[in-house]
Amino acid sequence: METVAVIGSGSQGRVHGLGYLTAPDVTLTAVADVDRQSAERLAAELKVPHVHEDYRELLAEHRPDIVSVCTPPALHPEVVAAAVAAGARAVHCEKPVALTYGEALDMAATAADAGVQLTFNLQRRFHPVQRQAREWIAQGEIGDVVTIEGYCPNLFDWGTHILDLILFHRGDTAPEWVLGQIDATVDRYVYGVFTETASLTQIGWPDGVRAVVSTGREPHTPVLNLENGLGLIVQGTRGRIDVRDAGCLVRRFGRDDLVLETPYDTDPRHWDRGVDPAITAGTAEAIRDLTDALRTGRRPALTAEHGIRGAELVFATYESSRSRRRVPLPLDRLDNALISGRAEGYWSPAGELRSTY
Repeated sequence: METVAVIGSGSQGRVHGLGYLTAPDVTLTAVADVDRQSAERLAAELKVPHVHEDYRELLAEHRPDIVSVCTPPALHPEVVAAAVAAGARAVHCEKPVALTYGEALDMAATAADAGVQLTFNLQRRFHPVQRQAREWIAQGEIGDVVTIEGYCPNLFDWGTHILDLILFHRGDTAPEWVLGQIDATVDRYVYGVFTETASLTQIGWPDGVRAVVSTGREPHTPVLNLENGLGLIVQGTRGRIDVRDAGCLVRRFGRDDLVLETPYDTDPRHWDRGVDPAITAGTAEAIRDLTDALRTGRRPALTAEHGIRGAELVFATYESSRSRRRVPLPLDRLDNALISGRAEGYWSPAGELRSTY
């Protein structure tokens, strides 16, 4: 029986907590948040016996086997390092991974050196629609993949999922280079992190496949794609797949279409506290997978490698825009070129926009 602690009691902290309630042979023992009232509400709802304002006190007192890190991304490195130092056997961390590529690499190295299982909550890999789309692609339903188009509001947060799903549908083969351009017209913050106003990312693989991701949101960026404002379009030699969480449509040349709709309710009016049920279900499945992997010694589905590779594409896009060049991978710059470039005068945003997307 493993003991579990959740650090961060916001929306995703609650989602993680609910996930652990579905996992066999684990006990949710403590929750921490600087907002004690928030932590107490979550603890009362989930019947968690211990509440702390300081996550360090939680780790020192309870020494949990598994720690979920649901803080803002700026705190991820220090919380992960503290959990590892406190003897946690597994750490499940929310995305985005970290504010810089160097911090992301350090987190993974810290866990690996200590023999700790580190996973990032890229839960869309468990979505039935995404899994079926990946299977159809692998089966050759659209022939050989030629290009992939991705669309989302921003690169750092939403783009983490879009880039990860591109890697997922490519069978997690390593890209070779990134070419990116950033627009930072507006002083824009998503969950408190400075992000681009709009961006374009091109990703290349050794086999010639290319992916392009476009980001932006109204009112500063027009609608990116009327058919797929938040998702992927995979083009093949014998068809195409339009895939998003709401469903998947496969158009095959000379054959009938294949269609799969999500099993989850897509009407936000019905969602529990405004959270997409697909996120809750995917996180629960991710948690069951990581707890089983911890016991059996197998590789978890959301291994840290996936999160690090997706983060690399984000930071490579920023670096490409700053350096005005195609960036070869692996990335050799460890900062966040968007933030560093702003300080160096590459971008001079005006006005302000703070939001969650």
